[in-house]
Amino acid sequence: IAATEFALIAPALIFLIMGVFEMSFRFRATEEATRYVHQIADLVSRETALTSDAIGGMYGASVHMMKPLDAIDNLDLDVSSVGFEGSDATPTVLWRRVAGNEVAFDPADVDGMGAQDESVIRVGIRYNYQSVLSELFGGGFMAIEKSAYARPRIERKVAIDGVKNDGGAIAYVDD
Repeated sequence: IAATEFALIAPALIFLIMGVFEMSFRFRATEEATRYVHQIADLVSRETALTSDAIGGMYGASVHMMKPLDAIDNLDLDVSSVGFEGSDATPTVLWRRVAGNEVAFDPADVDGMGAQDESVIRVGIRYNYQSVLSELFGGGFMAIEKSAYARPRIERKVAIDGVKNDGGAIAYVDD
C-alpha cells in the first residue's frame, strides 16, 4: 500500500520541488540583473569623462559581475546621458552607447530628475535568462529588463569620447 501511495504522490512532489527550484533560479537571475545595472550606473556616475571602450569594458566585466549567471551572449547594455536643455529643462539624450542590442527607453522618463544644464545617467540592461529546468519542458527564455538612473557626482555632465553632447545618436561599442 505504501509503495502504491508513493507512486501516486511522487510525480506531484517531484514536479513541486522542480517548480520551487525554477522559481529560486529566476529570482536569483532577477537579483543579479538588478545588482549589475545599479553597479554600472554607479560606476558611470563617478566619472567625469568616459570612452566608448570604457563602456565596452564594463560590458565585458559582466561575465565576472553577474556570476554564477552566464552573461556571454545573453546580456544587452545600454548607457545614456540625458541632459536637461533650455530654460524649460527638457530631457534630451546627449549621448548613448550600446553593447549588444538597444534597451528601449523614453527620455521623458527622467523628467524632473535634474535642473537646467545638468544630466542624468540612464543604464538599461536586458538579460535573456534560460534555465535547465525550463529547457527540459520545452520552455523558452525569459527576458529580464532593468533600468537604473544616477546623477553624475563630480561634473554636471559626463563626457563620452571627449564631448559632453554628441547629439544622442546611438553608437555601438565592442566588448
